Amino acid sequence: MGLAERAGRLAKSRKLLIILAIILVIVFLPIPPVGRPVEELDTNSSFIVIDGVKIHYLDTGSGNRTFILLHGFGASIFSWREIVQPLSIYGRVIALDRPGFGLTERVDPSKAPYNPYTVDGEARLILGLMDALNISRAVFVGHSAGAYTALYIASRHPERIEALILIAPAWRSGGGGLPRFLLNLPLADKYGPLFLRASVPSLEKILYKAWYDKGKLTQQVIDGYKYPLNARDWDKGLYWVMKYRRAVDIDLNSIEAPVLVIHCIHDEIVPHEEGEQLCSLLKNPTIQLLDNCGHLPHEETPEATLEIMLRFLGIGAEEKPGA
Repeated sequence: MGLAERAGRLAKSRKLLIILAIILVIVFLPIPPVGRPVEELDTNSSFIVIDGVKIHYLDTGSGNRTFILLHGFGASIFSWREIVQPLSIYGRVIALDRPGFGLTERVDPSKAPYNPYTVDGEARLILGLMDALNISRAVFVGHSAGAYTALYIASRHPERIEALILIAPAWRSGGGGLPRFLLNLPLADKYGPLFLRASVPSLEKILYKAWYDKGKLTQQVIDGYKYPLNARDWDKGLYWVMKYRRAVDIDLNSIEAPVLVIHCIHDEIVPHEEGEQLCSLLKNPTIQLLDNCGHLPHEETPEATLEIMLRFLGIGAEEKPGA
């Protein structure tokens, strides 16, 4: 064997060893977690463990009527900041961070009694929270993907629903869902969360698109939306939502509760025609279109949104304490 041939074989062996080393690193090198335990991040709200999941929620106000607020994809209870206190004048208000978002704990679904990142699993957690807080029925206020969950609960557990208020409802998809072929790739579960860490700037662009009046999207608002990125394993939680939250069958015609749909004509995320079509499939709907707002009327035009909600529920000034 000549020197040139031996050198060639050695070069090939080195390449194979390098490739093998790279494969071993990709497969076995652990990815360090991000964030801090959720209970270290907020002292102004409350946590409660339901079926092994530590849920972050806000509980304010009192009265005979209870409102349960379900935020949309990528949001948290922060998105309700403009209407929580005004609404609490008229009843008890519960706002919670849905599984995979906000400061609710990111629990590995393989270690939970059921998968909290599916629509049904999320609904079970919400009903468990209601039971723990001694709430038998409530007005559900759902935004975007949160509206999908509210519709699901109304169709499966009508006894828990007093009324539905759906803001820019994403009622077709349920919110979430990565393409199946991506989820079936080798090591998707390991590197999917890492990819989402790198996608934060893209997520910010979606937030920008959600606002009609960009001047109202201040740095303080952006920081409020990004604050949950400090939570432990936020990337895994978002990945699990996108992997497991899939559209389910909802019998819209079975929903007996009165339904209010609030939509903005400038919504670029869920066009208002979607809300109009939803109403055509419901038994007892009311729809109200708003101007000068996008996908977030409860943030861009909170006064008008609250007024529509109260009028729908037949709540007037006489129900205010001291009126």
